[in-house]
Amino acid sequence: MLRPYGTPRPHAARLGPLAPDLRRATSHAFTDAAALRAHGAREAHGEFYARYGHANARAFECFVAELEGAEGAVAFASGMAAMHAVLCGLAGAGDRLAIARQIYGGTSNLARRDLPRFGMEVVDFDALDPASLAAALAGGVRLCVVETPVNPTLRLVDLARTAAACHERDVTLVVDGTFAPPPIQRALDHGADLVVHSATKFLGGHSDVLAGVVAGRHEHLTAIEAFRARTGAVLAPDPAWLLGRSAETHSLRVAAQQSAALTIAQALRARVDPRGPLLAVSHPGLADHVDAPLRLRQMPGGGGALVTIEVDGGLPAAMQVFDRFACIARAPSLGGVESNASLPAHTTHAALSAAERRALGIGEGMIRLSIGLEPVERLLDDVMRAIGLE
Repeated sequence: MLRPYGTPRPHAARLGPLAPDLRRATSHAFTDAAALRAHGAREAHGEFYARYGHANARAFECFVAELEGAEGAVAFASGMAAMHAVLCGLAGAGDRLAIARQIYGGTSNLARRDLPRFGMEVVDFDALDPASLAAALAGGVRLCVVETPVNPTLRLVDLARTAAACHERDVTLVVDGTFAPPPIQRALDHGADLVVHSATKFLGGHSDVLAGVVAGRHEHLTAIEAFRARTGAVLAPDPAWLLGRSAETHSLRVAAQQSAALTIAQALRARVDPRGPLLAVSHPGLADHVDAPLRLRQMPGGGGALVTIEVDGGLPAAMQVFDRFACIARAPSLGGVESNASLPAHTTHAALSAAERRALGIGEGMIRLSIGLEPVERLLDDVMRAIGLE
């Protein structure tokens, strides 16, 4: 069966140009009516109309499908476009969706503000509490969505346990795996049905691409790709070409970034003091991380490239530390070759009250660090100086 999206490809030595071509054509000409019909009906391989997919996007999809060990992958214009297609391509009016409280703010806003307008019921649950999950699933659910590692606390959701609970009730489990792309974590290996990435982050890796991707089995991807074609959220050729460039260095970048992140986290952990100024450090690779045993099972590729710190003095103190960074950029995203810092209270969780953030484990003095490829000593000195630990 011809698939209009990427699937794993066998490895072979390259022939011809060593860099992929960039094809911007939106439409393609055919020899006759029969060829036009066959391509339009997806009965023949080849380009037809770019909204239905194109060579540059499929090359990236093939890379992600292989990376995740999936049957296929479907690329989108952004991570939120990908999540939108999953939720609305697989569910509809009358369906109930279980959305974890510990989820990216954009997904939360879409689920709670927009999906009910189209007749879907959204129930929330604590993804770290099996009893909360069981209660949410008991009412009859079509999709369950979790994120792990959790943004920005870096807690881990037990995917095998969550998948078992979902599959017992014939619920499709969707995982936002943006914070831990392979080779760090392969959510499908632990029972997830679909894994969604904001490819803007580590898969792009250079802060110059906006994209998203979904990987999983054909039984789900067929409906998701059809929804993409109807709504027009396809990934454009130029960013797809850039993602192909990034694919070549993905494993090397991620390995270096998470090695530096662990070094920084360990050095900061030694300076934690309940009297301040550094109250807490979180990184899944730390030996005393609350989910350390789960990390060893679920994230065998490492602890990731994010480090979260909490400083004494709440948001005003965090803002002062934030403003003192000299090497680390102040920016709302993550996963690039340049290190950056963000304040969850001003970015990902700005829509929540301070009390709601506390309930999710997000203190007002929290700062999230995304570690890039600068010399680790330079980054550590910058953090230490900004906190006042010199």
